[in-house]
Amino acid sequence: MTDDVEPISGGQSETGSQQLPGGRAAGRRAGNGGAAGRGNRRKRKTGWKRWLKPVAITLGLTLVAGCGAAYLYYQHLNGNIQAGTNNLSDAHGVKTAPNAAGQTPLNILMIGTDSRGSAANVALGGDSADSNRPGLADVQMLLHISADRSNASMVSIPRDVMIDMPACHSEDGKQNYPAQKYVQINEALARGGPGCVVGAWIGLTGLEIDHYMMVDFAGVVSMADAIGGVPVCVNMNMYDRQVPGVGGTGLKLPKGTTSIKGEQALQWLRTRDAWGSDIGRTEAQHMYLSSMMRQLKNSGSLTDPGRLMSLAEAATKALSVDKPIADLTKLYDLGNDLKAVPTDRTTTLTVPVIEDPKNPKARLLLDKPQTDPIWKMLLADTPLDGKAGKGGASSSVSPSASAGATAAAPIRELAKEEVAVTVQNGTTTPNRAADVKNALIDAGFTRAVTLPGNGTSATDTVLTYGSAELAQAQAVAAALGLPSSALKESGSSRTLALVIGADWSSGTTYPASGSAGSSASPGGKASAAPTALPKSVGADTADNEKSCMKVNPQGHIYTY
Repeated sequence: MTDDVEPISGGQSETGSQQLPGGRAAGRRAGNGGAAGRGNRRKRKTGWKRWLKPVAITLGLTLVAGCGAAYLYYQHLNGNIQAGTNNLSDAHGVKTAPNAAGQTPLNILMIGTDSRGSAANVALGGDSADSNRPGLADVQMLLHISADRSNASMVSIPRDVMIDMPACHSEDGKQNYPAQKYVQINEALARGGPGCVVGAWIGLTGLEIDHYMMVDFAGVVSMADAIGGVPVCVNMNMYDRQVPGVGGTGLKLPKGTTSIKGEQALQWLRTRDAWGSDIGRTEAQHMYLSSMMRQLKNSGSLTDPGRLMSLAEAATKALSVDKPIADLTKLYDLGNDLKAVPTDRTTTLTVPVIEDPKNPKARLLLDKPQTDPIWKMLLADTPLDGKAGKGGASSSVSPSASAGATAAAPIRELAKEEVAVTVQNGTTTPNRAADVKNALIDAGFTRAVTLPGNGTSATDTVLTYGSAELAQAQAVAAALGLPSSALKESGSSRTLALVIGADWSSGTTYPASGSAGSSASPGGKASAAPTALPKSVGADTADNEKSCMKVNPQGHIYTY
């Protein structure tokens, strides 16, 4: 019991009846562990409690230092990314209408340049006399990720295709390039940078291109090394022998599958004659990218911290992108969008081409009757593999067919009840604004209100939105079946403004001819989107591990 008794000040016992000589010091020296022996202090901590405070302080300091280091590393990776032009192109394509969940697809143009603008690129690409030559876009591939992220497509146009080149200007705006007919498509990069390549694709496809990503020779090599090698396959021993003045990459591979990296990976992507044509080269590029996707998903690279850091270093140094995505978090989000797509739903194809009558041995033309259906399917967000989307319906869904789309989890959550939208009648038909407002409220947009007519009539229905309210506008458009052409950005207002025009004289869903079920052709006229690729189009999927490139043993290609 004495262990629980502590003395009061002055060295007196709890009863105060006896004063211990010598005060507290004597009391502490008293035997039997008595009350006076305890002294006026707390019990001493023993065991793990003794170390708790210093360990906590050390951990706290470590975490703070770790957070600082993580922030510095994040800034370092951000600094690696090369940001290109913010103005992708003076041309604008058609924005695909959002599905019923308010989701929209992504169109990213991937560009491979033969620029020798660095010592590393000269060493990999050959003649140093080309070091001052503007790079050409020898690889051009459109990555289309569906609105519901259930499928994706990689569509290539061979570099030898001749097109009508749009007017372009240099990235610094100091030099203008007039529109010109009959120009090889890979020259777009030299005429105005990535923005000109984007403009050329918009002119051919009618699609709105959201972003671009560009990589050079050195970037390909560093990425292949960071991944640890990419498996590719050839159907026979091959040697793409280098012949001065003729070509060849020097790529030498045995029959079967080989994991390539470093300069060998670059040789694979640049080889042409071994495959017989420029079309064969795009097929080899598809094989490489598909295999790389499988490697990243299956090898554990994305869960190994060391490998992940190597990949982050290589990727951020290798890529040049448009300014809106020149940020690590934006690229991470894009990566997650692509990661969500299964490899068996990623379609790869090269657009159909024909020989150019003017130069059949060296130039190509697009086979328009076969390529136009591809563009229409992409405009309508129709899967190129012919399969259904996540919810059992095509990922290109109209508002009337929203059951499948709403079954899929939206990419972004949108609080409809927080979206402010005004509705104004621009027709001579009474009660149009009230009817449409009520339809919006029924759809969950409870802040919808009507405005009185302004006394003038509107020909076209227009939904105006602020610069930061695109997602809200797309959700409202999806609820009403409005086409993407009805959306107009103006200012920075947080309130959407819908003016109903004469093109929508009745009903609460926009007429079907302008809804998401139709697509605009590059010529601008709406037409029904096909549901399947033309039979002449050869397509593959990124999960095909058994495909092998067929080697062409003719010309200066030697087998061994």
